[in-house]
Amino acid sequence: MAVIGITGGAGSGKSFVAALAAENFDMLHIDTDRLARTQMMPGGASYAGVAEAFPDCLCECKDNTDLPEIDRAALAKKVFGNKELLGKLNGLTHPHVRETVESLIEGSKGLFTHVLIETAILADAGYCPICDAVWLVTAPEEDRKKRLTERGYDEARIESVFGSQPSDEEYRKTSTHEVRNGSDADEESIIAQIKEILKSMGADEILSDDDDEDE
Repeated sequence: MAVIGITGGAGSGKSFVAALAAENFDMLHIDTDRLARTQMMPGGASYAGVAEAFPDCLCECKDNTDLPEIDRAALAKKVFGNKELLGKLNGLTHPHVRETVESLIEGSKGLFTHVLIETAILADAGYCPICDAVWLVTAPEEDRKKRLTERGYDEARIESVFGSQPSDEEYRKTSTHEVRNGSDADEESIIAQIKEILKSMGADEILSDDDDEDE
């Protein structure tokens, strides 16, 4: 079984590429951001540590439980642009996410030939050693800004996020392949890029299955 890391800056379209790869080539897609959000919910693996470290980012729980929820918007605003606080948050959440990722990989053996780990901080979170390949998703900065604006980010937050993440050149140092996902890319072109990458990885079995479905 091959483990593939999918990484890239905010707005590059990591989730879009990962979803296409998982859907078209029968891969298990693990979204670490989604895992982190789930684990920060009341009762989640990282909830207690984050709630204690950032008490000013708590709000009334919508589920009417005794535990207040973590206001993720307030938390993001607090840590982005502050490397010390961001490092503190990552230290509270990453170990739990990593443990879950490793468990999901182990449980997928025999069910999938390829597993995708999607994260913006693949190297910093320590996933590179367990990845057989690392796919970097890139897009022009203006395209990324437009996508983030459509998701409700203002200019200040966009600049803060960009400033806290590696540049594409830095990402390339730990990547084995690149998927270009600018505004001119559509599903067909992305799938074509993924196929070429899989060919270069020698993923004959998964490509053979895809070719059979096309016939």
